[in-house]
Amino acid sequence: MNRRAHRLWSRYREQILYLIVGVWNMLFAYGVFSILYFLLNKMLHPSAILLLAYLISSVNGFVGYRYVVFRSAGHPVAEYIKFQLVYGPLFLMNAIVLPLALKYTSMSAYVIQALFSGFAVIASYLGNKYFSFRRSGSTSVRANDEAE
Repeated sequence: MNRRAHRLWSRYREQILYLIVGVWNMLFAYGVFSILYFLLNKMLHPSAILLLAYLISSVNGFVGYRYVVFRSAGHPVAEYIKFQLVYGPLFLMNAIVLPLALKYTSMSAYVIQALFSGFAVIASYLGNKYFSFRRSGSTSVRANDEAE
């Protein structure tokens, strides 16, 4: 890697990886929701389907953000709880928006979820960076990258 590319990578590593993992997680979560909605929409309320999709996809998100993006060394259970404190309110907002949008707009559940996913990626980055996987002291990704 040339010097300029290395500097850019060192400076924006976290944001680049968050974007990559965030897009993966968004596609994964959207895929899980879409499959479950397709299979279960005649039997379950949209919010129940959303809850099932959330339970599956939030584990995927936690693993990606913890181990790939933030490379956290904190206690996994404590971080998972904090991670859920970030994602829980997003899930609740989504659980309110989805049925209301289905009732009062002509959009499909698939379109509503795609739109909400974009908002969730930005909001979750801020919550995860500054709360779930916040570093204390000198343990930073940049310091770790420079040591490699």
